Amino acid sequence: MANSTLTTDQIWSFDRIFTKHISNTINAIGKEKLTQLLVKLIEFRIKIDAAIMIVYRPKDKPILLSSNFKEKRAQLGLRNYINDTFVLNPAYLSFKKGKTRGIKQITQLLGPNCIKITDFEEYKIKEARDEDLGYLTEGWPERLEEVSILIDLPNKEMGEIAIFKKKISGFSESELNTLKILEPLLLSIFKNHWSATRHQKINENTTKTQKQRYEHFGHGILSQREREVAKLILEGHSGNSIAANLNIALTTVKSHRKNMYKKLGIGSQQELFSRYIDSLTL
Repeated sequence: MANSTLTTDQIWSFDRIFTKHISNTINAIGKEKLTQLLVKLIEFRIKIDAAIMIVYRPKDKPILLSSNFKEKRAQLGLRNYINDTFVLNPAYLSFKKGKTRGIKQITQLLGPNCIKITDFEEYKIKEARDEDLGYLTEGWPERLEEVSILIDLPNKEMGEIAIFKKKISGFSESELNTLKILEPLLLSIFKNHWSATRHQKINENTTKTQKQRYEHFGHGILSQREREVAKLILEGHSGNSIAANLNIALTTVKSHRKNMYKKLGIGSQQELFSRYIDSLTL
């Protein structure tokens, strides 16, 4: 319904509800529910199909703050993006160059030759000529139009609120103008929330990344149980502790360790640590 057709009471009611959304979101700064409420705040003014919030850091993988992707395949696509294909994203490339901030459609960020043939071999992507980027991360939902709100943060970091609509509808000029009106509010809330939670989120992400590295070590070489034993060794557990954690006999732990060393071509725990450290640079 156009504003010109709204009654005074309807306008008052709309403003009151929207103000309540703003109040609830501001009160949630520093709390886990903030990102969910921030999406609801946007959805009150603009119909969207999905949203994600990410923080990019200069020398690390992005930190995912929130996502409302519901399908398992879409969640897989998001994991592949965070762990692998983010380096190809125009928003990230813009961040690395210290350039674009503000509200941007993904097509505005595309540069010449943004994707190379070798990228299809190196990263988890597939060719998709009908997509704006010319490719899709494996698992990423198809036919989505994306608008990103890119936010300058302290410590040379950048926040991104990415909102998506199915291309069949897309974002109208009116919706983009509404986003521009909301931009100062969204930036302020996002910045203050990241300032309040940055230390905690970085610690959580570091712990999660370390766990993933432990669990991935030996993938394709060691059996699942051998990888579990390797992970516990790398975490500093003794043989008895490993046996207790995995509910197996100490002799079984020793057998797994022996097989593991043989497969990795090593002969000691020190060499295991060296092999693990080497794997981090691959």
